[in-house]
Amino acid sequence: MLRIYDTQTGGKKEFVPVNEGRVGMYFCGMTVQSEPHVGHMRVAVVSDIFRRYLRYKGYDVTLVINFTDIDDKIIEKARERGVDYQEIAQENIDKFMEFLAFLGAERADHYPRATEHIDDIIAFVERLVEKGVAYESGGDVYFEVGKWPDYGKLSKRRLEDLVAGASERVELDDRKRNPEDFVLWKAAKEGEPSWNSPWGKGRPGWHIECSAMSTKYLGEHFDIHGGGTELIFPHHENEIAQTEAATGKPYVNYWVHHGLVNLVGEKMSKSTGHFKTMAEISKRFPSDVVRFYLLSTHYRSEIEFSDERLAEAETAIERFENLFRTLERLVGPEGEGEVAAGASAAVADARRRFLEAMDDDLNTAQAIGHLFDVVRVINQKIGSGAEKPVLRSDRAVLRELSGILGLLEGVGTALEQVPAEVLELVRARTEAREARDWALADEVRDRITALGYRVEDTSEGPVARKNK
Repeated sequence: MLRIYDTQTGGKKEFVPVNEGRVGMYFCGMTVQSEPHVGHMRVAVVSDIFRRYLRYKGYDVTLVINFTDIDDKIIEKARERGVDYQEIAQENIDKFMEFLAFLGAERADHYPRATEHIDDIIAFVERLVEKGVAYESGGDVYFEVGKWPDYGKLSKRRLEDLVAGASERVELDDRKRNPEDFVLWKAAKEGEPSWNSPWGKGRPGWHIECSAMSTKYLGEHFDIHGGGTELIFPHHENEIAQTEAATGKPYVNYWVHHGLVNLVGEKMSKSTGHFKTMAEISKRFPSDVVRFYLLSTHYRSEIEFSDERLAEAETAIERFENLFRTLERLVGPEGEGEVAAGASAAVADARRRFLEAMDDDLNTAQAIGHLFDVVRVINQKIGSGAEKPVLRSDRAVLRELSGILGLLEGVGTALEQVPAEVLELVRARTEAREARDWALADEVRDRITALGYRVEDTSEGPVARKNK
């Protein structure tokens, strides 16, 4: 039985979808004023692991991840560079998609952008005005928080305790009836992008875009809404208020929030310049290593980013890769008919515990521990000369479970199809080493490296592996 932690109720709940057999998920993506850092990409991995596991459980999953492509910071960045704001947004969306693929995350079903849904946003604001919970003031439109009695139910904040300016996105403005009211539509300023509306030219506020877009693609009541813990208040709190006020229905069944990624004890933040870009990280570490690192901590916990942690992840990934390659040499390549049904008792037990961990709020950290148990058992069986059918079935379990995590896809010497030129150079290096011609061996190694491969000397001889 799958249980998911819901931020609103503060506990784990059995997962029961709104519509039988189908799951709708919306995760808040980037505000695309600059290139993504590793903190931004955690949402890509968290949403991907939710979708993978729900699909594994037999659900038809629709995933939506939005981009905020218009806000003050994007406009300011465009002014600094002397370009259109859309150019800033598009280049950073492209980078997000590049690193999404690097991390082995499947593309979402929809990537809505605020500027592509202006009509939907305006219509949503109009509903709120008609219901008497929003008002126009000087071309701006505000949600009147005092008219929504459930305000604070997600963040557990009482309205009377809230202070104006709780977020950098909440503007103090004497046009508001109350300081806690938040903007739905902003009146146009000179020289800024704007769109026509019933209240004059302007652009959307931040919170309203997610209500308009999530309900457009997933319906007014859907299953899972996710994002970083920093979005609980005010963003997600405001989403709940405006959406439920407009529809009169429960908005979301499970609020899922992932922890922050910290760099040397501090939250990664573009405003402080304290962050590691994905461009930096992807040049230094293979994709499986970065994904493994992000999954090795439970999604609700914070992650301490460091090169040392990534180096540990690299060592761990090599253990899995080495086992897959050893099995391929011993029992042949993986086949389509290879199943886990005949797995050894110890591997079957580790598989059961892996799935129990995933059913417990997708605890990937514990699941990875049980994946190591599978590796340990298989290595022991190899050492004791286990029969090939058992090893094949055990390997099928390892492939199944690593696939749930989106790791090690395609690892294996046969699958990797090392080019004949590289294999010939590996043979030449071996001959040079046997002749103790170390200079020639080093020269050949450099040629192998130039072709994008490396040589690893194993107990069964040198093996060429593609650099990731």
